[in-house]
Amino acid sequence: MKTTHLFKLSMILVTAFALTFSGCKKDPIDPVPDTNGSTSVQQISQDDNHLQKISDDINLDVEIIMSGGTLKSTNWLPCNATIDSTNIVNDTITYYINYHGLNCPETLYRTGRVEVSKHVGTQWYMPGATVIIKIINLQVTHVNNNKTIVINGIKTHKNITGGLLIQLGFGFNTIVHRTHGFMTVNFDDGSNRTWNVARRCVYNGSFNINTGTFDQLTIGVDGFGQVGNYTDLVTWGVDRNGDQFYISVPQPVHYPMSCFFDPVNGIQTIDIPSKNKGATITYGFDSNNQPVVPPACPTKYKVDWYHGANSGTIYLWL
Repeated sequence: MKTTHLFKLSMILVTAFALTFSGCKKDPIDPVPDTNGSTSVQQISQDDNHLQKISDDINLDVEIIMSGGTLKSTNWLPCNATIDSTNIVNDTITYYINYHGLNCPETLYRTGRVEVSKHVGTQWYMPGATVIIKIINLQVTHVNNNKTIVINGIKTHKNITGGLLIQLGFGFNTIVHRTHGFMTVNFDDGSNRTWNVARRCVYNGSFNINTGTFDQLTIGVDGFGQVGNYTDLVTWGVDRNGDQFYISVPQPVHYPMSCFFDPVNGIQTIDIPSKNKGATITYGFDSNNQPVVPPACPTKYKVDWYHGANSGTIYLWL
């Protein structure tokens, strides 16, 4: 693929996502305190949803930059981000991305740095192409609730099938990415969390070249991590309370662009073994706690929790 074509494709990618998200901003609602022991499970589930959205936002920026092919044009850069410089050492080239404002959907205000490294001869559209993403003091503020977190970490991002997202429907019916790594998260209440990720994203849909937007783009997410007897892990680590947790995906969770990448179906499980505590999370409920019927978008998800002999069901806002 020629570099000029990559420029055009990358610019279209920026525009397509910006147009899709424009005007949609929802107010996150904090967990409701619960005296029976479900509060920490609520917090883990909401933290995980927010952190995954931030991580996916970074992955999209990497997709845009890796599709650009060169640093001689700024037309294909993510919103409010600049390429500070590049560095080539032996066979590795590193891109230095500085954030200084809102992301394209205008839902997150980001400052800090991300370094993206790859083999000099690797192009992102190649099957098996791999980049290393290093996150350095990335401060992210949610626009609607003004809550800020700081993330540091490193992850490996791999294009399993090859292809660019805007090639969906043009030779690619499905594109698969896998991401694994480790991050630390500091919250604005002074608490922190360690966060491992082993996330497989399956992209389905097509790009409409006439409208410059995606048609029915959906991300299906499951986990490929394993720790001891825990399998299909998507995230695991230590929560704000200092407890080890494990989140598995027994049924893939789907995030359609038509619902602004909120989860519309699928199941996750949370286990906190040291506290004999956990939950099964089922996505796809409306404001009345009823299952949604597509194409309607959900506003809540269900948490069936247990803590020792106690158990119950609650519904949380997305």
